[in-house]
Amino acid sequence: MTFDYHSAAAHPRGRTIHPPPPVASEAPRLRFLPREQIEACATFRDACVLAWKSRRHPGMTETYLASMCDLIQQHVSEYFHPDDRDEKGRKRRKLPADKVGVVQEQLGNCAIGQWLARDMAVRLVEEFFAAESMR
Repeated sequence: MTFDYHSAAAHPRGRTIHPPPPVASEAPRLRFLPREQIEACATFRDACVLAWKSRRHPGMTETYLASMCDLIQQHVSEYFHPDDRDEKGRKRRKLPADKVGVVQEQLGNCAIGQWLARDMAVRLVEEFFAAESMR
């Protein structure tokens, strides 16, 4: 179940809880993060944490992200937590692969995709050198 933030717009109280919608003529652009920040990420979780810290709208809440990306709200805090285990030693959930694109659009950066591309390139180079050494 997701919360409908748009129904709250009919009865505004204080300031709005979600970022302003993009202008129709302006397509939202994903921001690339500096290479140094991506290279500092050792794991997928580190890349997710970096993406969350670098979000376009710092006031965006995990609840809002969950509603916009069709994520389970209770799991979102686990996706972006820097530690891979909780206080009881259980592994935290990872951001599902099929949600990476929509999450990046909402966060306004492509840190996760940049890390995945870099990780894949490193693995392809390793595979190439392994194949060359077998000849």
